[in-house]
Amino acid sequence: MRRLIGALIFSLLLSGCGYQGWVRYECQEYKNWGKPQCQPPACEVVGTCTKDLLPKDVYEAPIP
Repeated sequence: MRRLIGALIFSLLLSGCGYQGWVRYECQEYKNWGKPQCQPPACEVVGTCTKDLLPKDVYEAPIP
């Protein structure tokens, strides 16, 4: 029983580590699309360009 409680507490502690928001990559957020690290060629090396992370209709849609 103690091991089960210890494992539960340990897993709950680890589940909160490292969470910074709703996105996995910072280039997924609209506010970061213009930043240098989200523009080619810098983002192409690691594959975090907007065109790699989002569907084509999202990043190519005209802004009203």
